[in-house]
Amino acid sequence: MRGGAPAPHTTTDDIIARGRRIRRRRAVAAGAVGVAACLGVVLAAVNTLPGSADTLSAAQPAASGPTGPVTTPSPLPVKKVDFSSTLGDYRVGAYQVGPVGQITAGYQQIPVYRDGDVWTDADGTNYPYAGATITVYGAGVWDPGDFTFGEDSTLRVGERYTVDVGGRPAIAIDLTYLSPVDKVTKYVRTALAWQYRDGAWATLVPNYDHVALTRADAVKISAKLVTSAKKHQLKVPYKLGYLPSGWQAIAVKQTAAANSSEESDVYLHAGPVADPATTVDEVLPGNVKIVVSTGKPKDPLAEGLNCFAGRHSCTIKHGDYLIGVADFTSAVPDAIIRKIAEGLQLKDLTDQNTWVPING
Repeated sequence: MRGGAPAPHTTTDDIIARGRRIRRRRAVAAGAVGVAACLGVVLAAVNTLPGSADTLSAAQPAASGPTGPVTTPSPLPVKKVDFSSTLGDYRVGAYQVGPVGQITAGYQQIPVYRDGDVWTDADGTNYPYAGATITVYGAGVWDPGDFTFGEDSTLRVGERYTVDVGGRPAIAIDLTYLSPVDKVTKYVRTALAWQYRDGAWATLVPNYDHVALTRADAVKISAKLVTSAKKHQLKVPYKLGYLPSGWQAIAVKQTAAANSSEESDVYLHAGPVADPATTVDEVLPGNVKIVVSTGKPKDPLAEGLNCFAGRHSCTIKHGDYLIGVADFTSAVPDAIIRKIAEGLQLKDLTDQNTWVPING
């Protein structure tokens, strides 16, 4: 469960700093997205990150130059994951649900937007704020025993109780959020877990917010989860020219430009993730993230490829876009990060209709 607005990712250093923020949040609020079982391993790995966020942000490019075609034959992804979905987007009253944002081998995540709720990017642009997330797990992937939350000074967790979602029994937990300012002002947001089909669970988990998510609204949103006749393929604005042998894409996220300055996230990993319920994000040990976003970098960057010595990260500046390639656990050598970045064959970043499947 994540609080706050999505962070604008202007450099790979920003992504690394965000990984640390996610680690801190998980320490007090872990649950509903398969985190409980792997939290200890994840935190131990992230604690190996060197330096502070301020130190990382001060790093200057060690080398820069234009991106270009790969000159050596390249091992391509192990094509294990189908990054497509039959889950449709829909509306419930003031809520817009979907389309699907992130797909992994074990689950798909769908943002839930409430009309009028926005977050403001660093450049002053307002984007719709996803105040909740629906996670739809594959059959047998998720254990409802993992539907737990950790309290902190601004969160009180209620007891489990049962409600009906689309004719099926569901687990509900009321989360009472206290104002971080006065610790008195409060609002209640309901989390749900239900079987959307036999043996397969979905969860609706609210993020930190300043308005209630009533039990009735949470049930209506969850009960209307639907599939469409047509598959929707998540795509990326580049072709992978290089991956180390045996590596593959394990998660793809695509977001409309109208909804975020961060339009594309891809996670690469040395083989599949052992536990398909494991949350795929910045603090998953041993992965590399490629993020495509708009925005002005905090530090001056030359047009083209900029790599940061000892930081396990590169950033490509391409007009108004930034493409960051980073490893958050310092396990992947700088040279490999650079080869992945150099191998990216960019499409038209401004037109998502030209984007292609990551395994295409």
